[in-house]
Amino acid sequence: MKRLLPIIPIILALALPNAALSEEDDTGSDVEMRATYRLDTRIMSMDGDVEPHVMAAEADVSASFGTKVDAVVQVPFYTAMRGRGKGMHFGNAYAIFKQEIGKPTLKLGQFVIPFGNLADYETHTRVLQTLYPYSLGTRIDLGAQVDGFIDADTEYAVAVTTGNGPYRRDNNGNKVVTARVARRMMVGEDDLKVGISYLKGKLPVFSLMHDPLMDGNDALLLDVETGMMVPQSSNEGFADNTRYGIDIEYYRGIDLIRAEIVAGNDDGKSVTGYWLQVEHPLSYKTQLIGQAAYWSQAFGHWRNLALGVEHKLQDNKILRFAYENRKATENDMTMKMNLLTLQYLLEF
Repeated sequence: MKRLLPIIPIILALALPNAALSEEDDTGSDVEMRATYRLDTRIMSMDGDVEPHVMAAEADVSASFGTKVDAVVQVPFYTAMRGRGKGMHFGNAYAIFKQEIGKPTLKLGQFVIPFGNLADYETHTRVLQTLYPYSLGTRIDLGAQVDGFIDADTEYAVAVTTGNGPYRRDNNGNKVVTARVARRMMVGEDDLKVGISYLKGKLPVFSLMHDPLMDGNDALLLDVETGMMVPQSSNEGFADNTRYGIDIEYYRGIDLIRAEIVAGNDDGKSVTGYWLQVEHPLSYKTQLIGQAAYWSQAFGHWRNLALGVEHKLQDNKILRFAYENRKATENDMTMKMNLLTLQYLLEF
């Protein structure tokens, strides 16, 4: 029976209808609701050990209440992820309050922190990730955000969040402030978007010897004062973070180039990192992906080189394969890892 438990939510997700409903509320305004279901299955091989698992059987439910209020809730029926890594992927639950066109919008709830490429790059469904597991230690956080446009080509976002992730109490009373300004421009006939980000506040710092997205509850935080690994619930694993970031999204011909440079400090100790990803289409259905990432923090550094292939079986069925070569050094310990991932993603 225990072996059947992970399959039950998948069957439920596949059985539920993909519905778009419209009705009127008490004020006569239109209410529109829509649910998108997603099944994300992966086979992963780490240095020869093969492990199949379901990353997510989930639903994204959205609703519009007239033209002034939108709401989004992410519902994971099942996921193999645990601990703070789960909170980096799951937990979106927010409402957006809109004004007239051109005026700021207010977002309240749990949402993706608008730092760097996280503002535009949907990491949740992808095999290859940005720097955020180490550079921020969280992705979805509880709080409020104001965003809008300065002019037709320049957007901004300012968020105040708890820094402890979704569905968690604020463990220190300190708030995280994130601000980002991005401008879109043309370079010849190519489209370029450049963003500048700033973040300040207490956030978890993960040990580079652990992957929070893979290791679940076993992934340990780092006490940046002593260099000791501590549990995910320990306040000693949080540091007063300052982050400065520059990110780009560049459509150069048929290629898409994303990049990010991050610098700052954890409790006064310097941190730096970069992330570069290039997507090159071979056809409408198939593209190659290359990536390089590096992160340096107190007591160690980490780097990741990756190659991937993405193929659309259909518009709602995607097959991805990725090879990653990782190396981490911390407190005179070195860990090397070769990781192969085969992903089948179904959305309906």
